[in-house]
Amino acid sequence: MNWVAVREGLELIALAMLGSVAFGIAATFILRRYFPRKIEDDYTYVLRSADGKKTTVFLPPDLPEAEQQQRMRQAYEKLGLPALPHYPAPMPSGDTNPWRMHRHTTKAFRNGDFQAIQIPPEIAYGRPDIDLEIQRIGDELRIRPARAAEQA
Repeated sequence: MNWVAVREGLELIALAMLGSVAFGIAATFILRRYFPRKIEDDYTYVLRSADGKKTTVFLPPDLPEAEQQQRMRQAYEKLGLPALPHYPAPMPSGDTNPWRMHRHTTKAFRNGDFQAIQIPPEIAYGRPDIDLEIQRIGDELRIRPARAAEQA
């Protein structure tokens, strides 16, 4: 066996691996530096009809549900789809946007007669005095800003 040839082959493989790592780091830096993400990128959804028409909808998470429903109704009308009594809001897909799908955990605790949770600061609402609406669906709790009519 020619050990010199084996060593040279391994050196070439190591050099190629090092080059690919350096390229990946440089590409990540360039993307983040020159192509920063915008909030619109994270909450813009593309809806498609069966006949191939498509439209985009911008739904930030703090948008009241009535406004979300209005935007979804307009998108459905644009696509020529039938009206619905309640429009499903699109959910972020973990396979295309993994940075949006971070799971946050917290523990429930007692606060007098109430059960309470702490919302981690990276997903908390910007205003500390915001009224929130909470809804239980099976084992899931949905927390969102209260509708304008309920806040008045």
